[in-house]
Amino acid sequence: MQSRMMNIVGTIFIALNQWLQVILITRLLGLYEVGLYSYFLALTAPLVLFARFSLSRLVPTQTKLSYDYAIFRQFRDITNYGFIVTAVAAMIFIDLNFYESMCLFVFILFKYYENKEEFIYTENISESRISFLASSKIYKSILTMILFTIAIVIFDSLLMAMVSLFISQVLIYYFYGLKFTYSPGKPVVRLNSGDFKKIFALGIGLSLVEVLASLVSNVPRYMLEYFHSVEILGIFATIMYFALITNNIVFALNEGFIAGLAQQARQNIRLFYKSFFKICGVFLGLIAVGEVVLILFGNDILVLVYGEEFMGYQLEMLLLGVLLFFVVYTKLFEMALNVLNLYTPQVVMQTITFIATIVLSAAVIIPYGLPGAFIVTISTYGLLMLGQMVILLHHWKYKVSI
Repeated sequence: MQSRMMNIVGTIFIALNQWLQVILITRLLGLYEVGLYSYFLALTAPLVLFARFSLSRLVPTQTKLSYDYAIFRQFRDITNYGFIVTAVAAMIFIDLNFYESMCLFVFILFKYYENKEEFIYTENISESRISFLASSKIYKSILTMILFTIAIVIFDSLLMAMVSLFISQVLIYYFYGLKFTYSPGKPVVRLNSGDFKKIFALGIGLSLVEVLASLVSNVPRYMLEYFHSVEILGIFATIMYFALITNNIVFALNEGFIAGLAQQARQNIRLFYKSFFKICGVFLGLIAVGEVVLILFGNDILVLVYGEEFMGYQLEMLLLGVLLFFVVYTKLFEMALNVLNLYTPQVVMQTITFIATIVLSAAVIIPYGLPGAFIVTISTYGLLMLGQMVILLHHWKYKVSI
């Protein structure tokens, strides 16, 4: 229990670390730079998720193949090199000046080492070493906060900020993470083409779900950057960090609920639904309090965090309040679907949501800009939540005797 609580604390540290980065870039460098940073995140996120290939969920459950960790590590190395090649190719074809390209290149190197560290997380999840995950997240967050702040304050440069992220990641990987790896640096057993195909076939479904989910979140960002400006994207990204932190907190809390709910689902499905609806009720009360705060003080909070140039975005903060409701409940319903092992319907729903995001973004963001981006995001989250509810109701009707 203590390890799980520490993992929740570590997850919150990671979220605060990311938020601090956005605050410092916004206040000390400006809207263009924070928009550029958000564009880097949006550009690399789908590539990163595909390179990781959902091994954190695949490896702990692969009882059929019974591969050694070294085999999966070699598979990850191949996908990670693929990430580097694809990301650099994208960087070449994107319209960036030399300085911006250098920033993106360093950011790609940072993500490369983050992927390597994430596989060590995967090994430790499989071995139920939650304490390592918690401590690693906390140490990494503290180190990154310190170096990132120093880089921004002293050098006043986005490039040096990216370099600080890279240095923090390399330090935590080599001087801490590698001590807890289970796979040898030079494995005796080598990955062959047959093993690669089996692992690829096993994980491609989960990987595509994560990539589609990432694209659903990032298509509005691509549209804002292309049809409006990097500065508008920066405003959208900074406000959306309130939603990101909410998402991370709910995700961390779900990690504490999911084991108990899974046990209840195996023993008595009606007891599972009863407990799940209680959790939904508690979150509804918290959301109601949050909505009141945003209605009364939303723009004041925005100005306090990011500065005077964010005055006058009351409408966007109200839209954020609506969005937070859907963010919380889509994450809760996703937890319920995972507990019930309902994975295939999620692939279908993410595909439908992705198509809807593209259509809505073209129809709404191009003419309406920033408010349009919030409307699209709310609509796609609402569509996803509706689909999740339909799947759960279908399960209730046909799998539960009332």
